[in-house]
Amino acid sequence: MKPRIMVLIILWCLSLIGCSAGEVAGTPRKIDPTIDICPVCRMSVIDEHFAAQIIDSQGRVEIFDDIGCMSIFMRRLETGEKDSIIASYVKDFESMEWLSAQEAFYVQGRIDTPMSFGIVAFAVEGAAQKFAEEVGGKQMTWEQVQTEPLTIGLDIEFNREEWGD
Repeated sequence: MKPRIMVLIILWCLSLIGCSAGEVAGTPRKIDPTIDICPVCRMSVIDEHFAAQIIDSQGRVEIFDDIGCMSIFMRRLETGEKDSIIASYVKDFESMEWLSAQEAFYVQGRIDTPMSFGIVAFAVEGAAQKFAEEVGGKQMTWEQVQTEPLTIGLDIEFNREEWGD
């Protein structure tokens, strides 16, 4: 084989390897507050304590500034769209690390979150329980976050019409 052809083949192989060396499908993406806008409330995602994200089977990522916004987004999805979600993540309120939304422990209470849904996530159940006691809140599961009526500030029931539900 000619040296030029061999070099071209090697370069082509290296370019393929380089293209596949990006983020692993389904892993959480780093938030960039200069470009990440919540698709529900249209606010910039600035305070990562309350951030959440979903990733679909096409690799599309939606970033939310409030766990309540992600809950609304998920409720609006059709069945086929829900099935295309391959991963959902929330930020641990204490460590700021990404957690699987399904495995996190949630607290809803009088917590100042970006859209006032007052929901935060924890990696450890004991930490969630302690925080719930401190703020007079209630512990929740991911299932409850997705299905129970959302409240704002734990007092006002969420107005679905205002948000297009």
